[in-house]
Amino acid sequence: MFLDEAVIDVTGGSGGNGCVGWRREKYVPKGGPDGGNGGNGGNIYMKADPNTDTLSNFTSRKAYRAKDGNAGEGGNRYGKAGDDLYLSVPPGTVITERDEKGQPASKGLTADLAQPGDQVLLVSGGRGGYGNAHFKSATRQRPDFAEKGEPGQRRKLKLELKLVADVGIIGFPSSGKSTIISVISSARPKIADYEFTTIVPNLGVVHVDDRSFVACDVPGLIEGAHKGKGLGHRFLKHIERCSLLLHVLDVERCLESGEPDPDVLVQNYHTVRKELESHSPILGARREVVILNKIDLIPGKVSSLLKALRQKDIEVALAVSAATTENIAKLKKLLLPIVLAERERQKSVRTEPEDEVLQVLRPHMESSKMGAYRIEKQKDKIFRIYGKRLEQFTVMTDFGSESAIRRFRDVCERIGLLRALRHEGMDEKSQVSIGDIRVEEYL
Repeated sequence: MFLDEAVIDVTGGSGGNGCVGWRREKYVPKGGPDGGNGGNGGNIYMKADPNTDTLSNFTSRKAYRAKDGNAGEGGNRYGKAGDDLYLSVPPGTVITERDEKGQPASKGLTADLAQPGDQVLLVSGGRGGYGNAHFKSATRQRPDFAEKGEPGQRRKLKLELKLVADVGIIGFPSSGKSTIISVISSARPKIADYEFTTIVPNLGVVHVDDRSFVACDVPGLIEGAHKGKGLGHRFLKHIERCSLLLHVLDVERCLESGEPDPDVLVQNYHTVRKELESHSPILGARREVVILNKIDLIPGKVSSLLKALRQKDIEVALAVSAATTENIAKLKKLLLPIVLAERERQKSVRTEPEDEVLQVLRPHMESSKMGAYRIEKQKDKIFRIYGKRLEQFTVMTDFGSESAIRRFRDVCERIGLLRALRHEGMDEKSQVSIGDIRVEEYL
């Protein structure tokens, strides 16, 4: 089954809890703390795999979670890190982060896995908690607490496939697009004599001498396709990545009166062009080659029809018959140099230096230092504190341990958080949260 869109939930593995352990050996009366650290949780990566061409693997399974890290143990034994999880998608997959309502998340993850082998980190696993051996010092010789493991990062992601092809074959329904891709490549799409036979895009590899390129045939376009009419509107995105458009004009459509009527083909041409430009101005500006198909229906009249189309400013590059394969070899040789030239042009575009963008620094949001935080006063007595390292420290604190609470308060005092909150007006009736955790009773 062909699937070009999916929404999934991904969660990194949680870090393992640190261990509270004590060395107990004969003849060692004061062995001291020896609790090991927990292992880090696994990450989730997504990779573009050329051996897959659909997102159907994400139909039945919507939630993915990496392995959790193991807890630490006594004897300074560290927990094992959780295994990373790799998800495979076809090249051309675009990833965008969504909020809980399904809308694009502001400043969320975005990635474009355009080429085979492209890879992106979707979510990170949580850090393993420190065991009590980590906290021993000259002034704290018997730490009786450990950190909890950090929860893994969680995201809701939308996956959208935009097929990667050199040539996109476009035109009205039943204009012979599927037949063309079947005779220029080894693709075997469904072919029938009724409109909208093609309901999914078809990819085919076209070989010319010792070179090759990829062609993509999408469902036919009709007037109003960009607004949702017909089937083609769902697949217009698949030709956005094509460097060249092969526009097929159907001779059969202009034979209602018995004689070829070029005005019908002119109208069909401009209808398809309008749909392309309405969907995307970039797509409308894509390089195009126009061909005439089904010329076996008008023997002896091809030249006059081509001349009439040129007079109406439609330059037809070649007239072919996909049914009889007439001029198909010429079509393949016509397309190859254009495809190669477009490949080189796109390479040069990608290697050009991008315009300089003003860098926005957000030290309070991105810094890994404990003292980098931001206090937001939401209401009269409600305070919320943001800071990457401080939020991580809070979620990993075991508030069921008195010693851990004392350490939490000591850290907040040392980084100046308590003083800053009092300056903002915090008192015994205030509600204070660090990230999503209420902490006023521990300050």
